[in-house]
Amino acid sequence: MLIDAKELENGHVVEADICIVGAGAAGIPMGLALNGSNKKVVILESGGLGYDKRTQSLYDGFNVGRETYPLGRNRLRYFGGTTGHWAGHCRPFDAFDFSKRDWIPHSGWPITIDELEPYLEQTQPILGLGKYDYDSLPEYAEQLGLDLLPLQSDRLINVMKHQSPPTRFGPVYQPVLEKSENVSVYLHSNVLELSANESASHVTSAEVAVIDGPRYKVKAKKFVLATGGLENVRLLLLSNKSASNGLGNSHNLVGRYYTDHILVRPALDISLTRSDQNFGMYFGSHEINGGRVFAILTASEALTRREELTRFRFHLYNTSPKYGNAIGGIFSGVDGAVEAAPLNRERGNSLSVHMAMEPIPNPDAFVRLSDKRDFLGQQKIEVNWQVSDDEKANVHRAIEICALEFARMGYGRAYAPTMGKRDEWPGTFTSGKHHCGATRMSDSPKTGVVDRNCRVFDVDNLYITGSSVFPTISHTNPTLNLIALALRLADHLKEKTA
Repeated sequence: MLIDAKELENGHVVEADICIVGAGAAGIPMGLALNGSNKKVVILESGGLGYDKRTQSLYDGFNVGRETYPLGRNRLRYFGGTTGHWAGHCRPFDAFDFSKRDWIPHSGWPITIDELEPYLEQTQPILGLGKYDYDSLPEYAEQLGLDLLPLQSDRLINVMKHQSPPTRFGPVYQPVLEKSENVSVYLHSNVLELSANESASHVTSAEVAVIDGPRYKVKAKKFVLATGGLENVRLLLLSNKSASNGLGNSHNLVGRYYTDHILVRPALDISLTRSDQNFGMYFGSHEINGGRVFAILTASEALTRREELTRFRFHLYNTSPKYGNAIGGIFSGVDGAVEAAPLNRERGNSLSVHMAMEPIPNPDAFVRLSDKRDFLGQQKIEVNWQVSDDEKANVHRAIEICALEFARMGYGRAYAPTMGKRDEWPGTFTSGKHHCGATRMSDSPKTGVVDRNCRVFDVDNLYITGSSVFPTISHTNPTLNLIALALRLADHLKEKTA
């Protein structure tokens, strides 16, 4: 059921088996998974059923590292969370992404893809994605009558993404949760802190405030933070009465290793010299097998290992060229092309290539509390997103590889201003708005905040789910993967909550 917390009495106490903080991309799927179980579940959502300016302002914070998007604008604080404006691109991590890579410090997950695979399949219908099949791109392209690029397979490969409608969790799953007999969603409920016992080893209650309304608390056997990659950190740090550094922070790791995808949009443009390639599989999305799919380019595992790179992907877009002069000669020294193509301004004769790259985990990139407060008296956050020279070199090499591959195939010539400025970040470089890593998963409290089951080390009944637990983030979008982790946690709590 849905309950408006504005109607509660001041000092009210709610009791539950499981308390989930946050009704967004992770919290709602957990609620769906626990619906109909013998567990009494409470989900606390800061907002209501739609956008509210005052509630949204509680997300305001400060970028103190490399400048990126305003923190109060790239997340949504109401029922459904940031699924209210996500793009819907989905692909699971590869098995390779979970492994320790010797050339990437702090890489490696404590779980494998095999442990997540069943939940990835369960995530497909939640996101409206159709059949769980990411290995049939050639067959799908043939059925659709579309081409795939003849890539050199030990360099770049074609892979498939699924396209969610995109599913807006608020309106789609509100009717299910409204009818639930064991899952109650409390709207307008801002968790100020988690209260714990004297040793900070057990959470006793969530202290909740309603804007211009009552304050109340939730007592539960288990607590789950599902408030997103930044607010998960904030709430741990704000819960500092029993532990001065915040809950789960005995090794000073809460908020460290903050990361985000590195985007370059565009990374390069390709002026096409051939007209026999149908790029439709890469443009838009195509209905097949009960869902919609499209193709992207990514590095093969062989290339990634050989050149010791992080993961990256390329999206192809159908555009008119942006440049006033012929692009011949830009890559004449490296791409092996015989002569330059004349600039063709006809739409459809140029590709814009956008890139996303996996960053290198960095313990000095952080999320922390600032000395500024919101109108509820809570400290706002500071985010220090950092990028390194090694990542810059990876970006340049990935762009170069893409240009070389298009030249090898004979499809066109590349223009990439960055290639002449290797000491500079591209002017089109930004972040992906994928807040990850700052409560990372590990087998040891000395290297992470949560264990392989997403339980906070040293706190026996507190769990975290969402992208903040990712140790590394591959090249792909986080949503499908974080929902799968949330469903895995829901299964775990069904067994562990007495």
